[in-house]
Amino acid sequence: MTVTLNRRSFLAATGAALVIPFTVSGVAKATANPATLTAYLRIEPDGAVTIISPVSEMGQGTHTGHAAIIADELGVDIAHVRVTVAQQPGPAYRLRFGQMRSVGSFGIRAWIDPLRKSAAQARTVLTEAAAEQWGVDKAALTVENGAVVHAASGRRLPFERLIEDAAKRPLPEEPTLRAADTRRYVGKAVSRIDTAAKIDGSAEYGIDVKLPNMLHGAVRLSPVFGAEVDSIDPASAPGAVAVAQVPGGAVVVAESWWKAKQLADGLSIRWKPTPHDKMSSADLSKAMRAGLGVVSAPAAVSRGDAVARLNAADRVVEADYEVPFLTHVSMEPITCAAQVSDSRCDVWMSTQGHDVVLDALKKATGLAGESIYIHTTYLGGGFGRKTHGEVAEQAVIASRAVGGRPVKVVWSREDDVQQGQYRPVMTARMRASLGSNGRIAAMHARLSGPMMGKEYEHVTIRDNFDFFSHAVLGNQRYVAGDYRLDHHEVDVPPSTCPWRAVSSSQNGFFLEAFIDEVAQAAGQDPLAFRKAHLADHKSHMAVLEAVERRSGWGSPLPGPNWGRGVAIVESYGSRCAQVAEVEMVDGNPVVRRVFVAFDCGEAVNPGQVEAQMTGSVIDALGPALRCQITLKDGRSEQSNFDGYPILRIDEVPEIDVEIVNTGAPIGGVGEPGLPPTAPAVANAIFAATGKRRRKMPLETA
Repeated sequence: MTVTLNRRSFLAATGAALVIPFTVSGVAKATANPATLTAYLRIEPDGAVTIISPVSEMGQGTHTGHAAIIADELGVDIAHVRVTVAQQPGPAYRLRFGQMRSVGSFGIRAWIDPLRKSAAQARTVLTEAAAEQWGVDKAALTVENGAVVHAASGRRLPFERLIEDAAKRPLPEEPTLRAADTRRYVGKAVSRIDTAAKIDGSAEYGIDVKLPNMLHGAVRLSPVFGAEVDSIDPASAPGAVAVAQVPGGAVVVAESWWKAKQLADGLSIRWKPTPHDKMSSADLSKAMRAGLGVVSAPAAVSRGDAVARLNAADRVVEADYEVPFLTHVSMEPITCAAQVSDSRCDVWMSTQGHDVVLDALKKATGLAGESIYIHTTYLGGGFGRKTHGEVAEQAVIASRAVGGRPVKVVWSREDDVQQGQYRPVMTARMRASLGSNGRIAAMHARLSGPMMGKEYEHVTIRDNFDFFSHAVLGNQRYVAGDYRLDHHEVDVPPSTCPWRAVSSSQNGFFLEAFIDEVAQAAGQDPLAFRKAHLADHKSHMAVLEAVERRSGWGSPLPGPNWGRGVAIVESYGSRCAQVAEVEMVDGNPVVRRVFVAFDCGEAVNPGQVEAQMTGSVIDALGPALRCQITLKDGRSEQSNFDGYPILRIDEVPEIDVEIVNTGAPIGGVGEPGLPPTAPAVANAIFAATGKRRRKMPLETA
């Protein structure tokens, strides 16, 4: 919903507070009416500052970054800044693809300019109000620690004494921003503003929500992907408060979740057959690999005539790669509490996809958007999985089934692993020709697998290019001339879903594992080979040189079964280079050290950037080494962590991070640290063994 209060009426409705609407431009959409108030910075009567954020906090530190930006530009202590999430999506909260979503590593880079501008506007009108009260030139005033200060006379006016006058003043269209060297927080390691609440237990996650008179719901979903309910026998759940059919299954409501779960497990449901009841991962792999050999496929990128040049070349390198389905396994299960009536719907959930949830709730309830409220809690991990709204729909159906009482629906780990949405399977055939100068002359990348973007109504695929499928390969820097990227589509039964770094994760593996093979064919050092091809790209060279230095590239390794591998991936507007050191133990790779060099332009919170790089490497290593979802008879063979073994704490390697700033435009942080890890490890395995592993997971390749 778009709030249609202007500044005057909003001020009158909320007391003596100074409210500054975000001025949204660039990657975010502006409101149709500049006076419309939808996203705002609010200075309370006691001087406290509230930011109504368009972004969820799922552990990546975005809210701390927002608070630091506002605190610096406005001139307040960061401890006085509160960040909350908007309850209703509106135009000012929506990114360039028209949705309010916490995705794409946009949390800081999309919102830093609107936040700074709003804070600068607030500081300007507060300063003007103080200058008028004192009868002095506003240029003689500064703002610090929540007050306007006249240094010459030693006078000081706190914000709360200026709010009423400041609220009457027109906002400057282009306020003057503070100089970078005056900032207390941005560019420095800042403690998280949510740490205390997470330590003392007061932080509320979706699974923590408790409402008066609340019931609990557990789901029973089809084990076969895409199967719908044929019939349900409610009598098979004795003691249930309600049994309600939902898309793809049923929700059982009881006085406790454990009781609901037991009843759901025993519920008698018949499922309709599907065309893929017998499908296996081997079947999908065969279909995708067949697609690698088709004569032609729709091009997503086509420069020059790569295919003709490759066919005529004397030196051609070719390799096929494959990745499996991956699931997200966020520590917090999928959950939503809902209370619905004929006139209003409220949901409490850990979501990163507000407009997706809103659309699902409008369909489920028949209510208009202005009657739907999304109360966003902290997220115990998201990684793209919590952009979906199916659990909100299930909770609403459950609430209606019990006369509008609130119901909290929680998925078990097995529900999520077996019926969640996955990062898609994909295969790739990479071909490149080498010129007499030892450089790549032409390259052809062929993908064969699903095209994720076609699953989303909000995604526009232009000229066959789909970011959800083609990132990294679409903007590779190794070949400026003859290059072709095409994609043979293969439909898959499971619903696919963005997984951390989306297609950059698998395409980074395809490209950087292949570049190593091309360097080997050229008889060149793999890091030097990359530098030779990327010499014209300042940021790429800076991170490669940094990781070369920090890793001691070329120096002796501890033993004969060790190897080093390098990879560099540009994604989400940032560049990340990594060197992995691997020891082969009983034929299996053990990752001992990973060196990371990262350039995201301005690092708002360097400590959090380092934490995100470290977490990205850890997140990448489980799937790189052993995690996968495999299908048999149309269903997942894995159901919990015993079959999907993420990295254990004693397996975490030493991780060394250097933040590089070449002055590039600000880029993303939460995702671009992940894509280089798998190819760096694969390349290290080759360096240790002399054998290529081209299929993930690498332990079983």
